Amino acid sequence: MIRVTYLYHSGFAVELDRHLLVFDYYRGELPAVPAGKQLIIFASHKHQDHFQLPVLKWGETHSPNASYFFGNDIKLNEAYLAKKGLNPELLERTVRMHPGECFELPEKLRVEALRSTDTGVAFLVQVEGISIYHAGDLNHWYWKEETKSWNDRMEQDYHAEIDRIAGRHFHLAFVPLDPRLSDGYHLGLDYFLEKTEADHIFPMHMWEDYQIIQSYKKTPFGRRFAGKIEDVSEKKKEFMINSDSLHSGNEK
Repeated sequence: MIRVTYLYHSGFAVELDRHLLVFDYYRGELPAVPAGKQLIIFASHKHQDHFQLPVLKWGETHSPNASYFFGNDIKLNEAYLAKKGLNPELLERTVRMHPGECFELPEKLRVEALRSTDTGVAFLVQVEGISIYHAGDLNHWYWKEETKSWNDRMEQDYHAEIDRIAGRHFHLAFVPLDPRLSDGYHLGLDYFLEKTEADHIFPMHMWEDYQIIQSYKKTPFGRRFAGKIEDVSEKKKEFMINSDSLHSGNEK
């Protein structure tokens, strides 16, 4: 059984049989780390709504052997960690991921990074036979106040990154659905769904406007994939998924 817990904004915890994965913690109550499970903490980039130093302290306190994967724009050093009351030895268990890089422990864990259209990276994780996509701030950012050339370039950049994973299958996908983008709020998720396969899609980066999910489900793409899109909200934070029911897919 897989337990997915919505923490807040783009933050999620994914509990598997032997691992607990935490993505892009911003705020909210962090889950307990079950005895014997390996804790892995991901932060896609340095923006405060995706990375908070207290998550390092939490990881150190609750799981001395926790591992950390950070986007390349998160720069930490021993002096800074010591100043913040954190153990500098955390750096020995931290992997800074650059776009295009892949970290692999054969038969255990595989982490890939895509280039974000904002800053940092998106994560592609394979662990315990489960394939996970967490976009971070990789999205088709469409802003009406920007020029047509800016928006056209954003579309090209986003499509180029998603095209790199075209045809890939993900058991869990965490993808932005940002209401601030007005008429363009759905563009990033549309293209992701067009180019990849996902069993369970968790909208994120919604700035507490959870009604946007229902609005999306009424769009052409939303109607097609409505059965796979989870109704994430402050009232519905926990999702239990039977791993036996997941598509085997082609994760690589």
